[in-house]
Amino acid sequence: MQKFLFIMTKGFEKSGGATRAMQFAAMTARKDLPVDVFLIDDAIHWAQLGLAEGIRSSTGEHMKDLLDELVSKKATIHVCKACADKRLVSSDDLIPGAKISGAPLLVEMMTSPEYRVFTF
Repeated sequence: MQKFLFIMTKGFEKSGGATRAMQFAAMTARKDLPVDVFLIDDAIHWAQLGLAEGIRSSTGEHMKDLLDELVSKKATIHVCKACADKRLVSSDDLIPGAKISGAPLLVEMMTSPEYRVFTF
């Protein structure tokens, strides 16, 4: 079965675009397809407890609702280890369903024929 990997780099300064990207990931998960989200750079903050609250796209979708939906659909939310370390974010700071993952895993997923890769 085809898997879907959404790589996100957009943080608070581009919260509308980040929410839209998360919406696409959630829409894919709604089809009962396997979804992984890999947050890198400033996008790692979306997986921190409480930081997605109140963030919306220009069309009204809420970041927290989309993250909750992804977690309920068993999507894995990966948080870049190097990015988290640089920002002093630990696994204790993350929402349920999110985990810290290293760059080798990201490269493995990106280069696997099992995954279709989307970057935002």
